[in-house]
Amino acid sequence: MSIHQQVVSHTGSPYCYVAPEKMEQAMGAHGLHRCRSDEVKHALALGEALLGAPLARAEVVSTLDAITQMTFWVTGQPVNGLYLTLPLTEEGRSAVEDGTFRPGDPALRHVAPARTPIFGLYVGVYAGATKDARRNIMAASATVRVALYGPVPCYARGATEDGARSMLSLGFRRFEGGLSDLFVFDPVC
Repeated sequence: MSIHQQVVSHTGSPYCYVAPEKMEQAMGAHGLHRCRSDEVKHALALGEALLGAPLARAEVVSTLDAITQMTFWVTGQPVNGLYLTLPLTEEGRSAVEDGTFRPGDPALRHVAPARTPIFGLYVGVYAGATKDARRNIMAASATVRVALYGPVPCYARGATEDGARSMLSLGFRRFEGGLSDLFVFDPVC
């Protein structure tokens, strides 16, 4: 029995299980795939250019993806869009909500490893350089939020005005407290 299974039996918080294969299938249906090691630097540079701000270091994102097996997604050949998601432990969800979560270098206790209970989803980046990339990422995001992570809240920050407007139009609401510019998509089931 893992520590995560022991924790779940002692919590009243909603959680879900998402197998990496299910996430890969959902993302693949919208033209996204897990970022390969030869795509990481280009994908992060693209994200930084699109957002006008630094993102997490390549080794941090690659480590998180290795732990979760579903963190770093890209679309296009060459890469023209990226989608960074981070499944959260119960402590990770609390950290997002109280402002102690560090998106660029999260504490490992905040990260839900593959095949363990997930108490929330943090969306670090969703950005595309082309209309097709943006459409694919938005469709994938909607699918995973509702079909896979419906029982738990999904969090994202409004890095740009367009991003904030986009989140509001997709059913996110502003979250009071926690990280600055935080939005939440409430559980749907």
